[in-house]
Amino acid sequence: MESTKGPMTGDAMRQARCRAKLTQHELGVLLGFTEPYASRIVQKWEYGQRPIPLNLIRRLSAILEVPIDRFIP
Repeated sequence: MESTKGPMTGDAMRQARCRAKLTQHELGVLLGFTEPYASRIVQKWEYGQRPIPLNLIRRLSAILEVPIDRFIP
């Protein structure tokens, strides 16, 4: 499980996704996105180009097994 120090960076999110053995596409689909957006959206979060919507943080936290507070700056 990730440390609870500070908000999760895009790199830490990528590492958590990889530990969960998920591709960007798979994570996007689990969160309810469809092609062609599933992998693009996750990629933008990991590169810090787009914020994670608040309504998805709880599901993302559960999928990646990371405390919810890591997604809130």
